[in-house]
Amino acid sequence: MKNKKTYKRSNTPLKQKTRKRKFPFILIILILLLIGASIFYLAFNSNKTDSSAQKPQKTASSNGLVASKSVKIAPADVTEDTGDAGWVKVKSKTKLEKFTDLSVQGVTIYRANNPKVLKTATAQVPGTFMMSDIIAKYPDSLILNTSGFDMNTGQIVGFQVNNGQLFSNWSNTAYGSAAFVINKDGSTKGYDLTTPADEIIKKGAQQSYGFGSILIKDGVILPNDGSVNWMIHSYIGNDADNNIYLIISDTSVGYNGTMAAVANLNLKNLVVLDGGGSSQMSLNGQTIFASQDGRPVADFIVLR
Repeated sequence: MKNKKTYKRSNTPLKQKTRKRKFPFILIILILLLIGASIFYLAFNSNKTDSSAQKPQKTASSNGLVASKSVKIAPADVTEDTGDAGWVKVKSKTKLEKFTDLSVQGVTIYRANNPKVLKTATAQVPGTFMMSDIIAKYPDSLILNTSGFDMNTGQIVGFQVNNGQLFSNWSNTAYGSAAFVINKDGSTKGYDLTTPADEIIKKGAQQSYGFGSILIKDGVILPNDGSVNWMIHSYIGNDADNNIYLIISDTSVGYNGTMAAVANLNLKNLVVLDGGGSSQMSLNGQTIFASQDGRPVADFIVLR
């Protein structure tokens, strides 16, 4: 009897202790589950926001371009060689200084008013030249690298016109999906690969320059497709008065920085040109922006 009573007294506190230990353990598990659910919810919603944001995209490609969507390219007659390069007079609506420096931090911008313009490339494989070669030939000019080319074969890329003749049709790849066109009457316009080459020629195209995408078309800013990333990029554009703009954005400026730099220029068209080590600009024989690696390129625009 004594042993039995003793057993009951000693067992009661043991059960109470066991219950007290279980309660905080279950509470900790519930708290951890709530924290885990909260982290999952925040991560899920964060991913949704990031995927819809308009941000420059880095790509594995050395030139930073994102392949264009599949578009059927209309066939067109192509000339192997368009002859010696000729000048086209671009007529601006207002009279300004011939060349005006509008550069801001990280973005080199020059405006050309009523210039005569020459495109150096005249054939599918035009050969490559150093900036110094073009300066020697056209010393009193504003000069910029323009169209992309295959560095192995030297073949120029995308929609290419000189002297009113087509020598390369659109490319349905990461390259050659947009072009800046100067017409015979001196007017200018931006196009993408959805407009057939023959149609552009019929409208009077005399020269064209291009490589990447078109960022502004007929005064409308187009969504960023990732063509402009952290690398150096060159551009050509025009405003409502038909002034020509030659632009180079430096490393890490990106899409947002570039668009902010040109926001007050009221551009009608803005086309991405060849970039990276190809980007280079000179004025009146002086280097404004040097190539990173002293690169020869296949196509320059010369304004005087």
